[in-house]
Parts: sequence; structure tokens; C-alpha cells
Amino acid sequence: MVHLIFLTLACGTNDGASPVGSAAQVPAVQETPVAYTVASNPKATEGLATADAADGVEDKVARKCAGCALGMDGDAAHAISVDGTTLHLCSSMCKEYYVKDVEGNLAGLVN
Repeated sequence: MVHLIFLTLACGTNDGASPVGSAAQVPAVQETPVAYTVASNPKATEGLATADAADGVEDKVARKCAGCALGMDGDAAHAISVDGTTLHLCSSMCKEYYVKDVEGNLAGLVN
């Protein structure tokens, strides 16, 4: 009986209500970035490599915002995936603009 009372207190009841404070303890779920493919466009592929190298580490994660010509830090909350490389864009507006023409925007990063 004592075990049943303890479990009820520790886990809450089955009435659909959450235990007190549980909402604050649930970690935020990171969405998987939408995936794009540009492998058939050599200029876009070169731009992708340029974006990846812009933060000083070639690790398939571009931490500089490709939408701002790599001039600002990106944010993982506004990421997209292109051919296995994650691009962190600085804002939702930048991401919205960038995904309209991923290939063209990447090609524009090449000097």
C-alpha cells in the first residue's frame, strides 16, 4: 500500500493532469532541418563548401549565415540541410528568403 501511494505521488495521477512543474522540465525539441539537394549544380556545391569553411572549421555545419553572405552568425533554430551540410541562418526571415532559391543563393557565395 505504501508503494502505491509513493508511486501515485511520484508519478502523478492518471487523470490527464501533469505533475506540478513538469512542463518546465521537458526539454525543447529541436526540429530536423528541411533537406535540400544541390549536388548537380557545381557552383552551388562550391558555395556550400565556402559556407562550411567560413567559420574556420570544415565540419558540415555552416555557423555563419549564408543568407547574409556569411557576414553574421547563424542560429541553429533557423537551420536547413543541404547535401548533408547544415546551414545556420540568422533569422526566420532570412531562412524564408534563402529557401526560395537555395541553389542560386549558394552559387552567389562564390567569388
